[in-house]
Amino acid sequence: MSGITFSMLLIAIGIIAGIISAAAGLASLVTYPSLLVLGLPPVMANVTSAFSTITGNYSSVFASFKELKDNRQQLWSILPLVLVGSILGAFLLFAVPSKVFADLVPLCIAAAGIILLFPHHPKQGQATMAANSKLFGKSRISQFIDLLAIFLVGVYAGFFNAGAGVMMLTLLTIINRQKSFAVNNALKNVAMTVTNTTTWIVFAIETTVYWNYVLPLMIGNIIGGYLGPIIVRHLPGRLMQVLVGIGSLILAISLVIKNMQ
Repeated sequence: MSGITFSMLLIAIGIIAGIISAAAGLASLVTYPSLLVLGLPPVMANVTSAFSTITGNYSSVFASFKELKDNRQQLWSILPLVLVGSILGAFLLFAVPSKVFADLVPLCIAAAGIILLFPHHPKQGQATMAANSKLFGKSRISQFIDLLAIFLVGVYAGFFNAGAGVMMLTLLTIINRQKSFAVNNALKNVAMTVTNTTTWIVFAIETTVYWNYVLPLMIGNIIGGYLGPIIVRHLPGRLMQVLVGIGSLILAISLVIKNMQ
């Protein structure tokens, strides 16, 4: 395979991953196995995937401005939590045996997928109370639980990024039942941009980067990251939930198989 053909292939993979990441939070479902097939060892495939998707994160945020405009209060409540959580998670990556967490990852992702496939619909009174809340839940206790859950997903994203996007999207779907899928997806895009930037900085300091793989994937991710929110904006929210749920279950099964090898 020539260098130009190889680069074009990586750009195409990046576009698909960028679209899926911006629309569902499952970029690792595309980039990680693709990089394994192209010959990278598992650890470097994970690092390369994390590096390459950061550009798609920023372009997806840019494309999500329409949905974010009326949700700034909640956005500014989420950002500090995921920032601190992802920093803590990045430090845990080098302090705690990763196998303990890696074995739990498929379960967390599968649970997120099942919740999306079989959502709980609150009663009308509950929905109204949630809609009238300033931030997340119906009471201070439920607000605290929501904030804690977002923080923990931030920790998870900093430690082991695979599936963090779908976990955040699922959590926001539960918290914001009165909001559209596109809005929750836009909030997820910003949250994951923060956590992935933290991971990017840590990996840049601690590991070797295969730039001949990363740069073409980055280019593709910019294109795909911009297209993803536009696609979500024009598709039924329930359809997107089902597609993300199925995708998360596929990712969970693939991670179980990987852990067994």
